[in-house]
Amino acid sequence: MQLSKIHIVIIAVVVIAIVAVAAFMMTGNSNDEGEKVSVDAYSSDPILWIRGNADGDKDIDDNDVKVIEAVIAANGSYATYEWCDANNDNRIDQKDVDQVKAMIGKTAKKIAFKDIDGRVNDFTVRENVNIIAVNKCQAEDVLIIINTDKDSKIVGGDQQCKKYNNELCLNFGTDETKGEVLETGTKNGEVQAEVVSKLIKQYGHVEICLGSSSSYGSNLEADFGNDPAVSIVRLPSWEDGTLSGVMTYGYLFGGVLKNECWEQAEKYYSWYMKYYEPIVEEVAKIPVSERPHVLTLYVKDCYPGATNKVLSTTSGDYERSEVAGGNNVGDYFGTGYVSFTGDEMAACEKIKGIDIIFVEPSAIYGTDGKKGVIDAVQLGINELDGYITTDTKIYSISFMLTAGPGCVVSYVFFAQCCFPDNAVFKNYDANEVFKEYLELIGWDKRSDVSDICCYGPGFTTSPYN
Repeated sequence: MQLSKIHIVIIAVVVIAIVAVAAFMMTGNSNDEGEKVSVDAYSSDPILWIRGNADGDKDIDDNDVKVIEAVIAANGSYATYEWCDANNDNRIDQKDVDQVKAMIGKTAKKIAFKDIDGRVNDFTVRENVNIIAVNKCQAEDVLIIINTDKDSKIVGGDQQCKKYNNELCLNFGTDETKGEVLETGTKNGEVQAEVVSKLIKQYGHVEICLGSSSSYGSNLEADFGNDPAVSIVRLPSWEDGTLSGVMTYGYLFGGVLKNECWEQAEKYYSWYMKYYEPIVEEVAKIPVSERPHVLTLYVKDCYPGATNKVLSTTSGDYERSEVAGGNNVGDYFGTGYVSFTGDEMAACEKIKGIDIIFVEPSAIYGTDGKKGVIDAVQLGINELDGYITTDTKIYSISFMLTAGPGCVVSYVFFAQCCFPDNAVFKNYDANEVFKEYLELIGWDKRSDVSDICCYGPGFTTSPYN
């Protein structure tokens, strides 16, 4: 049967409509400026580990709404676009758009976030938070965030926090438990449930900040996972992903309300990027063949219980020199944290070549920080003398600045050591960057924290001289 002209016109209109819908599904919605926002704006690797952060940047805003709407229009699946699932119901639909709009409008009562163990949890939005920091790095994370917030406070810490910083425990517990600290014991230790319960009774609610369950508080979810007064927040700090950890803490504690906690998180982000981005950009310009061969290690007696250990590329949480262009030859000794002998060091020197050795003591606390880091250099020389060449430079930076939110200080220091003639890095002063960090966490007026964290460029050109 031959089609009439009117039928042809109708079919043409339908085809055009189908093509238009298909194009919309691929490109998504327009933003307020009329620019197309497509599913390509989605990021599966967000800085902020908050569900609803569809574009992966450091905030929740209208662009996230547009991305989620584009994903919905394209029938995008939860499996592909999980960060669009703002309300944590394993589907992407209008409810997610509504949740993000509630977060932007400061009316959201719950926030879904993904923790370091891969679990998605709901966090209750509160005007203030009472924090238990079960790791010294997490303690510094949250100190940055609540530095100017007088209503939020750290009300507890584990024995590691107390070991390195008694000040963290001043508000800890009731009068009956004053001075008590949480026991996490060895790796994968349990957090004392009875102590957490005492804090809940005193403060009404607590936010327990810590890393992965393989390292801390493996009992917490079983003991308090269903308690509405407890938020268990597992985010990276001593593990890789420090920036994501600090920013996500900041958003959970104040991002919906846009209070002081969030302002502090954004301040940290700006400080971090001020140094991190130029370092990464400069290092990218340097051929691998021109990058120094580097080892980072603990030397015995640098801190109580320390032994000689090399940090290989898989040590992860403390090996930061690679960010600053160091060519880590630690894998010669094995993986992770590896004990070594002088003969093994000599063999590595001969086979791989060693240009720089970074020694990591724990000298920050106390007023003799400079002596601590200089002593660490001398310990390194004493331990390795005769096993490495006199051309190898040995520098020191406190390991307290190579893990957790202060890691930016080590990026600067390592970059200066690796490329002392670089025009960008010459403008940096690691100890000045350290002072900026102390100001961020509110420790700049403390007399028991050293004002020096490293010994290297600016102090000596070669420790052997």
